[in-house]
Amino acid sequence: MVFLTALLAKIAKCRLWLQLHGVEAWHKPSNLIRWGAEQADWVTSVSRYTRRKFLEWANVAPEKVRVLPNTVDERFSPGPKPVELIKRCGLEEKKILLTVSRLSAGEHYKGQDRVIQIMPRLLQEHPNLIYVIAGDGDDRPRLETLAHEKGVDGCIRFIGKVPESELPDLYRMADLFVMPSSGEGFGISFLEAAASGLPVIGGNQDGSVDALQEGKMGQIVDPNNSVSLIQAILRGLDSNHFQKTESATPFSKERFSAFVDQLLLTLEGRN
Repeated sequence: MVFLTALLAKIAKCRLWLQLHGVEAWHKPSNLIRWGAEQADWVTSVSRYTRRKFLEWANVAPEKVRVLPNTVDERFSPGPKPVELIKRCGLEEKKILLTVSRLSAGEHYKGQDRVIQIMPRLLQEHPNLIYVIAGDGDDRPRLETLAHEKGVDGCIRFIGKVPESELPDLYRMADLFVMPSSGEGFGISFLEAAASGLPVIGGNQDGSVDALQEGKMGQIVDPNNSVSLIQAILRGLDSNHFQKTESATPFSKERFSAFVDQLLLTLEGRN
């Protein structure tokens, strides 16, 4: 698609703007795709991590590649606990950890398995803890098997794909959002959780760092260090040590629009 788009842009003598979202830009592609990407007049990336990975293989001037992060929908905001949803999930009187993500066998890096691995330790401090995993995919059987092997399957709820209309209440239901990813292009669910007033934990090795504003919007930890992850989750569950954030304003649609307007002016100036 990138090759064909670049070819059409050349034929039509149009400028080409390429947007990078994540894993598709991290590894050197075929020569045709690489050629197409290198024809772009301007490249924007959702995170500094993705920008860096792209520049490792693309022969593109670094100043032509800018960071343009995702935005968060305004419907994600703090609110009361959704009593009906909590009852439906059987989570009354529970402390709730939450991850919202696809469960793809090709995306083990999301980190649900890392949380499952440390659940026995977390339950020592919070016996009423439940880990809610929202999303579905072909990796679900592996994660369910892991939960059984660790003896914590009764403390983990796989609730499948949640309708878009219920997502705001899903975040409000939780006490802490955790996704210790090691290969995230950005992580829109971090923004949704933070905007909903949740403490948030992400990894420190990928685009999660940008989504969490280098720790300003949540804790960033080494996803491969189980001790650090345990400590971060316990801090996040303790309101005396970690205050809830109620804003994701750095990723508002207004800021996004202003940045795009500026980029368009820059491109026009090159005509």
